Amino acid sequence: MPTPEEQRREEAASIERASIAFERFQKAFLKVNHQLRPNGNGQPSQESLDELNEAEAKWRGAEAEMSRITAEIRSGKRR
Repeated sequence: MPTPEEQRREEAASIERASIAFERFQKAFLKVNHQLRPNGNGQPSQESLDELNEAEAKWRGAEAEMSRITAEIRSGKRR
């Protein structure tokens, strides 16, 4: 079982990953949104849509990791 210090490092790294992933997702979403009318031609580029999908998947993964850690904290598995 990891030491409390290792657990804190894992928790901090998880928060950092989630923050970075959310910022990426947010930027990708705004880029797609900007391509819609009235700002754009109404048809987002495939590249923008692919980036949005990838960014959302990363964010969902980071969110799932944080949920796992939260559940461990609440159940007493983490000190």
